[in-house]
Amino acid sequence: MDNDANSAAWAEWRFGAGRGEDHLVMITLGTGIGGAILEDGQVKRGKYGVAGEFGHMQVVPGGHRCPCGNRGCWEQYSSGNALVREARELAAADSPVAYGIIEHVKGNIADISGPMITELARDGDAMCIELLQDIGQWLGVGIANLAAALDPSCFVIGGGVSAADDLLIGPARDAFKRHLTGRGYRPEAHIVRAQLGPEAGMVGAADLARLVARRFRRAKRRRVERYERYERYAETRRTTRESL
Repeated sequence: MDNDANSAAWAEWRFGAGRGEDHLVMITLGTGIGGAILEDGQVKRGKYGVAGEFGHMQVVPGGHRCPCGNRGCWEQYSSGNALVREARELAAADSPVAYGIIEHVKGNIADISGPMITELARDGDAMCIELLQDIGQWLGVGIANLAAALDPSCFVIGGGVSAADDLLIGPARDAFKRHLTGRGYRPEAHIVRAQLGPEAGMVGAADLARLVARRFRRAKRRRVERYERYERYAETRRTTRESL
């Protein structure tokens, strides 16, 4: 078994947006931020199996409290939870920029959700567009940090929030270019949206299971072949001794 981000990264590398890449980083934007690293056809899980917890990188010292116990984690600024929090705060303050979404939920601020914000942004709501831009900019900042540490050829953005597409990923690309270490003097990684959608984790898990099963079958076949060779050798030895 593997976690959903590792499985999704494998699926995107095998069948989706990461095909042909030899060093890929997957970032999944949902209620928080998950991730995975794939290099030369291998998922990098780390010594203790917890690599890819990118959402808990600190980007704002002393910032918003995170459920992990720390403050200023990346996912507090670039995730579905962050998007909804900002929209609800503006609506609760009765900000004029939030009148559109307040009207949409008929004053029930608790009904504001990430997919709703994305839908309104597509329909031209200025506040929702701006909120997605903010989330995208923070996404780009974190990606630039990951590029400095990991230097991949491609970042694949998945998870529910990625449904905002260019409303999110466009600002992320711009912020990435502004914050990338060595910008202008180094190749820049591609930032692309995942192609396989919510089924990516399941597709990746199934394919990884298939490969593991194949390895077990091959290993079993090799053991059987070694045993058969040994039996033939032992039989030859017995026949030789009997003929003496």
